[in-house]
Amino acid sequence: MDGRLPRPDRDRLSTLTALILLTNTLIRIVALPVFEAKFAILGLLIRFEVNASLIMISLAAALAAAGADWLIHSHPKSTSTKIQPIHWVIPGLAAAATGAVLTRIPDGPGLWIGIVLTALLLLAVVMAEFVVVDPKDPRFDVASVGLSALAYLLLIGVLFAILASDLRAVFSVPLILLVSFLVIWRLLHLNQLSDRAVEYALLISLLNAQLAWALHYWPLPPLRGALLLGMLVYLTNGLTLLHRKKGLVRGRIIEFAALFAIAVTAILTFT
Repeated sequence: MDGRLPRPDRDRLSTLTALILLTNTLIRIVALPVFEAKFAILGLLIRFEVNASLIMISLAAALAAAGADWLIHSHPKSTSTKIQPIHWVIPGLAAAATGAVLTRIPDGPGLWIGIVLTALLLLAVVMAEFVVVDPKDPRFDVASVGLSALAYLLLIGVLFAILASDLRAVFSVPLILLVSFLVIWRLLHLNQLSDRAVEYALLISLLNAQLAWALHYWPLPPLRGALLLGMLVYLTNGLTLLHRKKGLVRGRIIEFAALFAIAVTAILTFT
């Protein structure tokens, strides 16, 4: 690799590595009292529980997001001294998802292997975020594709967790809307469509939320519902990119429609 290409600051990277490993380890060690709250809003009883796992997973997500922002400020092309939330989305979701998985792995060698793999994954994500700061970096395409693929996987994983939790639609649909918006917003920026990213992300996430509301009253397994919602995001995001970059030509619309039909058929048949 060309030694002249920008690389993350070693001191910051090593510090972030140590903190991520420590946080992932503490998820299984720290014991805190459980806080439970119940209250009613508009006739709906809301139960909220805060435990050690939730606190440590949230801390790991915040740490990964802050670490990404911290490293990016050391990039030669990063001229802004302000925080950059666009680089928080994928690291934060990755840390939360892997932290949730770690809480379910029994004690033993598998847990320590999981902790190390989690740290390596998060570091790879943070380094990829560092690379995509500069669209002219020769590593940009590889890093962008990797982050995009991971974003879709994380989206489906989070959607599965929300649907599997059996929350009421009034609670689950807003969560799906929020997560979809954040992921789509990041994907549009990765494809260098930042001028109207918020508007497009809001529109696509609203469509996804509408589908989520309909699926809530259709008895589908959580995995099937998550895959259908993820497929809708993939299709609408792809059409948005096509519209902004090359225009919606008939051939490409047919291609996307065929892909969507095949994917939906496969999801309904094999899940």
